[in-house]
Order: sequence, then C-alpha cells, then structure tokens
Amino acid sequence: MSTRTKTSLIVESRRGPSIAGTRTTVFSVMDSLKSGHSRELIKQLFLISDEQLEAVLEYIAEHREEVEREYADIVRRSAERREFYEEVFWDRSPFPREMPDEERRRVLHEKLAKRQQATRLGAGQVD
Repeated sequence: MSTRTKTSLIVESRRGPSIAGTRTTVFSVMDSLKSGHSRELIKQLFLISDEQLEAVLEYIAEHREEVEREYADIVRRSAERREFYEEVFWDRSPFPREMPDEERRRVLHEKLAKRQQATRLGAGQVD
C-alpha cells in the first residue's frame, strides 16, 4: 500500500489530525505510544485496525516536528487545566487539603451511615 493511501486515513478535524471516520486523534495515539503501550493495546483502546495504526505512525514520522510541538502544547494546556480544576476542587471541598485520604474516606463513610440510618428510621424501619 502506498504512503499516500495510508496517510489519507488521517484527516484534519477541529481536534487536530485524526483517524478518518473516528474521533481518535493522532495525539491520543501518540500519548499511548509515549506511555509505552503496545501496538495491540493501542488498537484495542482506540478500536482501530493495523492499517489505521500504521497510518498514524506514518503521519507522525512525516510530520514529526509539527506533531511533537502540538503534542507538547496539548500536554502543557492539560496540566494547566488539571491544576486549575484541582484548585477549584480544594476551594469547594469541606476537607482541608492536608487531610489524609483515609481520614476523608472515614468521615464520608460516617456521614453516609448516618444518612442511611436516618432514611431507614424515617421510613419506619428499625435496626
């Protein structure tokens, strides 16, 4: 199969270069590759064929500099968003940031148990 045919499986979308007929971007596949996922796992994760994966790999090879630059930008923006929303979470959390996870879980389980008990008592059930 010629390179032209394989790379025609990659189309431009609002999200960047993507596998034609899917919502899977080159960057999503690239992320999995950088995470060390095997080809077989990548095909399973994204429900893509050998031919589609080869098209992505060829596209990355042919556009390496541009793809790496855009990927780095996506990773940077993602980290900024994650940091922003983590701050939002902690601003809204009833727990102090330094409280250990186990302690938070314990408190939440206690609250849940009290609510369940109140619900059962309100429904006329007796323990």
